[in-house]
Amino acid sequence: MAAELQRVEIPGYADAVKREQRVRRQAWVHVRHEIAGVPVRSLTLRDMELLEEMQNGFFCPWRFDSDEEYLGHCAQLVWWLSDCPKPDRYRSTWRDLFTAKPRRELVAELATKPKELARDVAQFMRDQFMDAPKGQSGIASAATAAGPAYIFDTLAAGGYHFAADEILDMPLPRLWQLVRLVQRRVFGIPQTNPSDKVAADHLAALATGGKN
Repeated sequence: MAAELQRVEIPGYADAVKREQRVRRQAWVHVRHEIAGVPVRSLTLRDMELLEEMQNGFFCPWRFDSDEEYLGHCAQLVWWLSDCPKPDRYRSTWRDLFTAKPRRELVAELATKPKELARDVAQFMRDQFMDAPKGQSGIASAATAAGPAYIFDTLAAGGYHFAADEILDMPLPRLWQLVRLVQRRVFGIPQTNPSDKVAADHLAALATGGKN
């Protein structure tokens, strides 16, 4: 008689897989997101570079010394990705005055719901970077070129021929999916999912009797 395989119910695994599928599917249909009730768009590679220039703590080496400082960077991220008018990035003009009031009003609104803001930003960032390349040290080096150049080069190696602006303005979850496919097909880099860790952690706990 053939041995019957034991089935193991892994808590949270099915939900993790569904979330991965939802994030990847929505990346192709321009779904809007909400952070603390404010509609925002997906991040792009161009946003990452600009937010780093603006010294946003999520995109440059930064230590948040207080909850208020962390929430301030959350608010900056939401403002940038919202429909709130933006000032001219290259020079001061009357437009700066026009955009100041809506920006202050948005930040004041976000300040009334700090827990929701922190929670939603954390989940938004997890979703946006869910498929981001891991451990690229063997592929890219900042001493040679800026980060976007390596993304362009990786996609070109995979046979994709997007214009630079198309890549810079592509929603990150969509861009990461294409990069992952190229890394697997061209460079032979093994790919994993966040749900894999859920399963591995649970099975490891079973194997050790719940002791780590």
